[in-house]
Amino acid sequence: MKIEKLWTGLDYPKCDNCEQECKGHLDYKNLCSNVNYLREYGEKNLNKNKESFGELKKVIGDAKPSIFSFGCGIGLDCIAAKEVFGDNIKYYGIEKCNWAIKKTENCQNFEPVLPQTFNYVDGLFLLTSVSSNDVVLCFFNSLYSISQNERNLCEQFVKALQNKKSFYILCDYTVNSTYHIPRLENDLIECILKKLSPKFTFKRLPILDGKGTIVVATR
Repeated sequence: MKIEKLWTGLDYPKCDNCEQECKGHLDYKNLCSNVNYLREYGEKNLNKNKESFGELKKVIGDAKPSIFSFGCGIGLDCIAAKEVFGDNIKYYGIEKCNWAIKKTENCQNFEPVLPQTFNYVDGLFLLTSVSSNDVVLCFFNSLYSISQNERNLCEQFVKALQNKKSFYILCDYTVNSTYHIPRLENDLIECILKKLSPKFTFKRLPILDGKGTIVVATR
């Protein structure tokens, strides 16, 4: 997929040649920073997410999952999910940050159409409300920043998941280890599983040569 359509005509310098304050990290409100991040990691992360969904499909088979992608960015992983599971999946992108690139014509006219995203309050409400047995929580490059910026996050997920019959957690780690810290990401997952352990049994499946995991939760 040619995702460079997202920044075609947006001629911003690369971070190495720039002296703005956002140099070296992603500033969501800065269009230049968005463009540089997507140039560097967009295609890599999209391909990695598609590989992760492929591993998930081996587990759930022909089921059509209800995917909740927390920290979804502009929702590129929805494209990967549909390529693996088909267009009939339900996808809920949850994103706190307002990416500057979402306001551009490039993003608004991108094909395939990028999904609508929800804030965390609405996303967790939808997660609580969905009755599907094939609920998938996706954390792609996101758990560290989420865990640092959302209070009582473990308790919020436990509340949303405690009455499900089953669910899956799909997590993979960024291709750039300087952006996120897997130990902290794992701590959040461990907190969720520990609090839900009286009601569920868990099976862990490593993926991506240890850079990701699938958790299968059943009653």
